[in-house]
Amino acid sequence: MKILQVTGFPNNGAGSGTLITTQAEDFVKHNHEVCTILSENRTDFPRVPGVKYHLIPFTAESESPEKIDGQLKFNFPMFTTHTRSTSTFWNLNLDEIKAIEAKYKEAIQSEIDSFKPDVIHGQHNWIHNAVATEFGLPVVVTIHGTDLMGYRRSLEELQKLRATLNAGNLTPDELKTLKADADKYFYFVEQAKKSAQGSQRVIVISEDQKQQFCELFPEAADKVVLVKNGYNPDKFHVMESVDKDALFDSLTSDRSDDGKLPKDYDKMALFVGKFADFKGIDVLIDATKKNEEEAEKRGENLLTVIVGTGALEPDLKAQAENLGLKNLHFVGLQGPDVIRQLQNLADLSVVPSRNEPFGLVVIEGTACGHPVVATNSGGIPDIMNTTGKTIKQNYDPAVDGNDPTVLAPNPGTKGTYTTDLGMLVPVDDSQALSDAMMQILDGDVTFNNKAIADYTQRTYSQEAINGEILNIFSQAIEECYGKNESAKKLQLTKKPSGPSLDDDL
Repeated sequence: MKILQVTGFPNNGAGSGTLITTQAEDFVKHNHEVCTILSENRTDFPRVPGVKYHLIPFTAESESPEKIDGQLKFNFPMFTTHTRSTSTFWNLNLDEIKAIEAKYKEAIQSEIDSFKPDVIHGQHNWIHNAVATEFGLPVVVTIHGTDLMGYRRSLEELQKLRATLNAGNLTPDELKTLKADADKYFYFVEQAKKSAQGSQRVIVISEDQKQQFCELFPEAADKVVLVKNGYNPDKFHVMESVDKDALFDSLTSDRSDDGKLPKDYDKMALFVGKFADFKGIDVLIDATKKNEEEAEKRGENLLTVIVGTGALEPDLKAQAENLGLKNLHFVGLQGPDVIRQLQNLADLSVVPSRNEPFGLVVIEGTACGHPVVATNSGGIPDIMNTTGKTIKQNYDPAVDGNDPTVLAPNPGTKGTYTTDLGMLVPVDDSQALSDAMMQILDGDVTFNNKAIADYTQRTYSQEAINGEILNIFSQAIEECYGKNESAKKLQLTKKPSGPSLDDDL
């Protein structure tokens, strides 16, 4: 099968980028052809051998950005900031948005002519996938969660602008600004609807996400298929040994006197992710203060390593400094080889997200054979809950206590749960996060690390999950073309139809 991946973002530095790279690796491994259209501000981005890449060029935020033919004069936008871009959809104007669309329209047409895909796999229910639905080809879109956040935000911004307009007393300049903002957010809403309605199938990655999508796009609810994210077992797995000295010597930290990670620790906790507010890193830092104080009472040395970067980095480092943390270290953005080694050394991973659509880093951690402490939010419980019972975000003893299908929280807690893969804690609760981490680090709660790794490989290896995705592609192709192969050939040469990107939708 010839698969055209269309993403509005890079293939690295964020969860969706990691996912499409992992999928592409396995597709190519099994003799499928893949072409990826992606946004980038550099030409030396990581590439999967055998995959064709089509770059939508942007301009990096640096003193000497790389000059790329045809690059847009601004950086690639995200729903939240990226590790290599502070640009978001919210700080661009509609003309800039349409300039991006024009690039994607040109790129997709180019690859239809040269690559001749059987199916388009769009990433995020957003503008670039709306463009992909214009060409008469079968389209499957994967929802990643931040797109749903973006849709909700657009609706909320329109409500605020309407309220401001109704309040009156606006100057002509204020009215002009309000109209420009309203046009932009309305366009976001309409393009997201177009993407959902024009796709043959909509892949969601968690039950929580399925519910959200169906509430926001009820007209496309019958297209929804749940397929959990996968990981590459070749990159994330249990290692027989790790050269800790060499690994730590290769990393730097600006929070130690010698710029290196300390090697004389008793236990190690690890966070991996981009520095965005919804990741909850500030809650982890607060919990680390409690952890260090508790460990110090026992004469123990707890090491906390934070991997990643982003716009919040100065604030997070200032928070750690103000709290007087002695052994929390930021080691910057790292590749999978370094992360795998850190995960094999770590006693646990921490995922303190406020709203995590899936939580790929959860299964990357468990694949390396250790428990995870994570929040009971978004798609994380779908991964962590191996109990066979329902885990609620707000457990009511009076109502839920008599329901045998609902799991009660751990005794003495308001909402902490222990499963075979680790522990779930309430969102934004640094005390509960600290308590769960320390119970594992102290050995009060123990896990079978080999069983954790084996379960993860059986359940989430990308090879098994790609089989599900390929079946969905086949369904989309048949729905789009029917069983008449000649109709398929006619459609492959068809030019885009429908309203122009410049039309007022």
